[in-house]
Formats: sequence, structure tokens, C-alpha cells
Amino acid sequence: MGFSTPFTGYEQNFSNANERLSMLTVFSKVIVIFAIVAVGFFCKRKGILTDAVEGPLVDLLLLVTCPLMVLSSLASRTLEPGTLPKTLMVLGISMGYFIIAMAVSFGLKGLLKNTPKEDLGVMMAIMTSLNSGFMGFPVTKAIFGDDMFFLIVIHNISLNIYFYSMAIIQINYGHEESSNLKSALKSAINPNIIAAFVGLIILFTQIKLPEPALEFTKMLGDVTTPLSMIIVGMRLAKSNIMSIIKNRDLVLTSCISMFLMPCLVFLLVNWLPVPNDVKMIAVWASCFPCAVVVVTLAAKYKRNATLAAEGMALTTSMSLVLLPIAATILSSIYGA
Repeated sequence: MGFSTPFTGYEQNFSNANERLSMLTVFSKVIVIFAIVAVGFFCKRKGILTDAVEGPLVDLLLLVTCPLMVLSSLASRTLEPGTLPKTLMVLGISMGYFIIAMAVSFGLKGLLKNTPKEDLGVMMAIMTSLNSGFMGFPVTKAIFGDDMFFLIVIHNISLNIYFYSMAIIQINYGHEESSNLKSALKSAINPNIIAAFVGLIILFTQIKLPEPALEFTKMLGDVTTPLSMIIVGMRLAKSNIMSIIKNRDLVLTSCISMFLMPCLVFLLVNWLPVPNDVKMIAVWASCFPCAVVVVTLAAKYKRNATLAAEGMALTTSMSLVLLPIAATILSSIYGA
């Protein structure tokens, strides 16, 4: 028989109120972030931002602000006892995800009855790839803070390995030409990965950067969130979603990517004996849409880059609805 006090019911109500407030806070943060997407969409449609500026903005994001955001977050962290174990856990789970997801994509390709054989590889890459760097970094940092951001940076290391190895195998499925994987792996050495490794060295050696250097990296890194969301809005403004959804196989592929894959990850990791934040980042990362890298790789290997771009646009549009819901549910389950 449990012991209760006059305050027991009050404490329970207070706890429930706090949980609802936390979920509302997460949801409102996501809505604010994606409202910036609407700004990019509006500016592109009205001609305020043109195609001529998109390329330089993307370069600024990928080569300057995003790497500095990664470096700033890692360099300003204090090394905690659980940091190294969590790092290894996320690396292991994320690599496992891409191996399993690739196998699932090969297993489900038979569902795409109307897709030419030469395009099946692009469809499989749309199922598996994640925009958890370009889109995931700023969104995760803005919603969940530095601890979760650190974990998604680690997850992104596996993502880059996937892009320049397994994704190339997928995209070239059904073609006799062999891919130069050695050359592709060299392309994986990009500013974000370099910044992540430098930041990890600083973190694990506990090197203290001068305060002006930290302030410099933080100020420029903070530009990443609004800049990336504006670029997403610009890209969506160039897509005709209504014509894209007429491709039933592409809609099915996008649904597999945005619904089935996150549910599969949740079922696989939820029982693992790892901390809740490790479980959460594994599921959260899988909720992001198809990455623009798939479009780039499809163009490089002379596959159907238009189909890849349509898959990116459709899954990104779906993510505007699904990510706020996922963030709210996951924060409730795992107590973020």
C-alpha cells in the first residue's frame, strides 16, 4: 500500500504540466525554424533571391558557417565521463543503420513496379540517404542544444562514409560501369568532417581556445540555422510538388524514407542498453529527408539526377510536417 501525502496529486499534476510545457517548447522551436523556410520560399518566388545567389549561399554554408558551427560547439564543450562511450555508441549504431537501411532498400526495390531498372538505384538512395548534416545540424542545435548537436555531428561521420561508399553502389545499381570508390572516398574529406575531427581533438585533449577565437566561430556558426533554412525554402520554391506526386513510385519511396525507416530504427534501438540520448539521436537523424548529395552523385555518375532532385524536394516537403511531430514525440519518450 503506497504512502501518499496531500501533495502527491499536486506533484503528479505539476510533473504532467512540465512535460506538456516541454513538448510545447520543442514544437514551438521547430515551428519557428521552419517558418524561416517560408521566408526563403517567399523571397525566391518574389525574385528577391534568385538562382544566381543560391550557389554562393550554399558554398558559404558548407565551406564556412556550418564547419565553424561544428568547431564552435565541440571546442566550447567540457569533456564529461560519458562523452567517449556515447561517441563510440553513436558511431556503431549509425554505421549499423546505413548497412541495414541499404539492405532494406535492396529488399523493397521490387515494390517499385513502374520505375525503369536504370532508375532503381536512385530510388534506393532516396530511401536511405539523410539530410542530417545540411539540415540536421542547425535544426538539432536550435531545438535540443549542444549535447544533442554533438551526437548528430558524430552520426554525420558515418553518413559521410555512407555517401561515398554504399550510396555510390546504390546509385549505380543496374549499370555495368564500375565506380571509382577510391576517388569517391577522397571526396568524403570535406570541411564539415575536418571541422568535426579537429573539434573532437580539441574536446578530448581539452585544449582551450582563446576567447576571441571561440566568439568568432560562434558568431559565424550561428548564421548556419537561418541560412540553411532559407536555402531549403528557395529549393522548394523551384519544385512543383503537385506534378512530382503523380509519380506513385516516388511517393512510395518517399513514404518509406520518411515513415518506415524512422519506425524501423525506433524498433531496433529502443531495446538497446544505451543512454536515452543515444537512442534519440539515432531515431531523430533517421527522420531527415533525402540529402542533396544524392542529386550531386546522380549527376556525377550520369544517372537520373532529375529524379533525385524530385525525391529530395518531396521528402523535404514532407519533413516540414513530420519533423515537428517527431521532435515532440521523441522529446516526450526520451526526456530531452
